[in-house]
Amino acid sequence: MAGKFAFLKEQFLIDGEWGGIDLDASMRHLQAGIGSGGSTISEAAFAALGATSVVLTPVIVEQCEAIQVEFETDEGVWTATLDLAAQQVTFLNKSTGEVEELPVRPEAGERAAGSFSLERMGIPAMETPRGNVTIDTVLVLVYLQQHHAGRDTFGSVSVADMNLTLEVCFGVLSEKAARLKAQSRAARSRATRDTTAVRKAVEQRQKYGLPTSFDLDMEQERYTKVVDEHAAELLRLARELEQHHGVLTGRDAEAARGLQAVSNAATAADRAHQELASMYERRGLSRQRLAAAEEATRPRTHCPECAQSLEARSGQGPACPVCRQPDPGLPARQEQRAQELVRAREAALAADSQLIDAQRIAQKAVDARREAEQDAQRLAGRATAYRAQEIAPREATQARARAAESEARARLEAVKERRQELVLIAELEKNAAASSRQADAAEEAWAAAEGDAQEHRQQTAKQLSQIFADIAIPMAPDKIRSAVIDPRTLAPKINNRSLKQLARSAGLVSIAHTAYHLMALEAARSMPLVLLPRCQWLDAPLDGLGGGPEGERLANAVLTVCAETAGADVQLILTTPQALPARPQGLHTTKHDSTKPLIPHARPESDER
Repeated sequence: MAGKFAFLKEQFLIDGEWGGIDLDASMRHLQAGIGSGGSTISEAAFAALGATSVVLTPVIVEQCEAIQVEFETDEGVWTATLDLAAQQVTFLNKSTGEVEELPVRPEAGERAAGSFSLERMGIPAMETPRGNVTIDTVLVLVYLQQHHAGRDTFGSVSVADMNLTLEVCFGVLSEKAARLKAQSRAARSRATRDTTAVRKAVEQRQKYGLPTSFDLDMEQERYTKVVDEHAAELLRLARELEQHHGVLTGRDAEAARGLQAVSNAATAADRAHQELASMYERRGLSRQRLAAAEEATRPRTHCPECAQSLEARSGQGPACPVCRQPDPGLPARQEQRAQELVRAREAALAADSQLIDAQRIAQKAVDARREAEQDAQRLAGRATAYRAQEIAPREATQARARAAESEARARLEAVKERRQELVLIAELEKNAAASSRQADAAEEAWAAAEGDAQEHRQQTAKQLSQIFADIAIPMAPDKIRSAVIDPRTLAPKINNRSLKQLARSAGLVSIAHTAYHLMALEAARSMPLVLLPRCQWLDAPLDGLGGGPEGERLANAVLTVCAETAGADVQLILTTPQALPARPQGLHTTKHDSTKPLIPHARPESDER
């Protein structure tokens, strides 16, 4: 049976000032007329204890510097102060002065604040291969969250963690037995995994006909020889190709020189044709000068001015200014013109001779270029023929030999891998045998510790079913015919249906959740092996019951059962957005609205400080 645990006070640090509400009562009712105020208080309280699954509202995150809850245990009165910025919780025992400062989300090897809170509740924090027992999994059993009601029983924690938490908290398994069971299942799972690995490796070998070590060694030797033969053939071909490539290099060089000779001959022919063009121009000029000289030596028969015959000086009109008198320098000019004619003829003959020589040179350059082109084509064809006859066949043979060598090497590697598979299978069989022995030993240890665990589970489920039925049926006797706890999952069933199957009936789901938490409260008080604190916080337990006379009747029935379950040795906190239709005896109600907020010194949302 877990020790005493009860909330006494909850405070918030805003702008350096602490303020909050009193929670000390066996049955406390917080009426938050502004809606989600109850959720704000309840989730902040469990966040101060180190829970990570609750979500704080913006008013807490934006305004508060720290949250503090004061609670009482068998060890005395404790305060847990959560620094929201540092995410550290400081625990102080006001009776002994003991102080512990722990992180909410610890690093590797650190202790969590939630684990310390669990110890104060008398519940061991566990980490096993099968699952974990944490403050968040236990929180599902002591706190009915409004946004979880009507969806599923266990909130947002994992199924494996919740199953282990249920078995430990309801006393089905001790801490030692839970660890042994988890180790047994993990060892058996490991043994099954190793056995499966051996089976798959053997199935893989069956594709190759299950060769023995000797067969694989012979195949490896044979493929090694084939690889060596192909490697030797490649080496021989490489040497031959090296020699023929040397010859081909020489022939390629000759072909390149032939192409260079063609280029040089073409350049010379171009230059000769350019000179021939200049010779043609020079001959044309000399012929023009010769024609002019011949024209100059011929006697003048007509006047250059009036174009009349110089012999007949007659006619009408004025006298010509050019030819009206005799010319005494005519003989000398005629002699000079005769000499110029001779020189012009000699120059024309020389130009013709030079032109003929230039034509001959240009023709020789063209013939040389054609000969160089023929030589270049011959040398290029010679290199191409040598490549086709001597090198291409050897390169093709080399490619085939290289492909054959690659294939042989691949087969050799496959043989080596299959050879390695034998070693791997032997190692897997060794591991499988070892893990099987470990699993057998773990199962023997679990069997020895289990004893009559199944019978104990059935008895525990039977007792819980009795408590659950005594609580759930009076809440709605016309709707609930049977209410039991499944011995396998320790989950509730209403009318032989799970909560998921009751999802269409919001009233039954809400009643089932409330009854399940009250069952946990009663079990913590009456069953010695149950490790749960005698404290329950129910957020909006009347939601979904409906309105009108029917809803009021169901709400009165739920409140009546809550009052009957509460007592001086337990604590039951209810938060609702509305007033209760009835006031059970011993109920302490605190009303809150916009004029009297749950956090009395909270700043208005419009305050920009």
